[in-house]
Amino acid sequence: MFIDSFGARWQDPPPPRYRAAVLAINLTNQLLNPPDDPALTDIVARQTGQDADVRDYVLATPGAARIIDDAVHELAALRAATDAYHPVQLLVNCWYGRHRAPAIADAIGRRMQEAGATVAVTHHHIDRPPVPRKHPRPDCPFCRIIHDGAPATIVRQWADALAVRPRSGGCTDGHLLVLPHGHVADFTTDPVVSATVQLRAAELAQELGGQWNYLTSCGPNATQTVLHLHGHLVPRTADDGLALPWPHPTREQEPTR
Repeated sequence: MFIDSFGARWQDPPPPRYRAAVLAINLTNQLLNPPDDPALTDIVARQTGQDADVRDYVLATPGAARIIDDAVHELAALRAATDAYHPVQLLVNCWYGRHRAPAIADAIGRRMQEAGATVAVTHHHIDRPPVPRKHPRPDCPFCRIIHDGAPATIVRQWADALAVRPRSGGCTDGHLLVLPHGHVADFTTDPVVSATVQLRAAELAQELGGQWNYLTSCGPNATQTVLHLHGHLVPRTADDGLALPWPHPTREQEPTR
């Protein structure tokens, strides 16, 4: 029997599929991330589902015992229905593959071993980079807009992002900022969140029509002034007189090669 845990967010190929009867468990929306407490997040981010505190937290989460019991029951039935040439495989995933999936996969593996099965458990993404902090920060002006109702002109809201008008009015009429709900420092911190913000910006620009720049930055040297990921959605017209901030004064006069 093979049990493979992995993180759904990673773009790598999925765990290997054996010639097996396959059962899959997606924990992303079934169990809470352990634990979403700002005082503990940084500590937990450096741990995995094989560390005792995280493992015990995951296994004590409401619904975890039922998931394990159901999986053990179904795996036992699959094992009884297959022969030695067609092993059974269980795929267990959460979002990052570091906490929930490894803890649940190990627990199911122990139960199956106790029932007499030979089990190989592999955690494909348990050593990936720690999960970035995403909880609101009281010193972040965008978090105060998103979570505390600070004044802002909100143009559009989604489940994972919102679009607001810059307080300064923006660099062209209709300039918008698209912000993720979770606090992510910049577009390099979490590529999935960055892609989600660009997706929302693209949806909004398509709906509004016209021509646009979509710009985002990483760090003060790259003109980022608020360290909460945001995409600038800037409408453009032929006569708006706006120059992008990076053209070199001599290079822009060189012929195109």
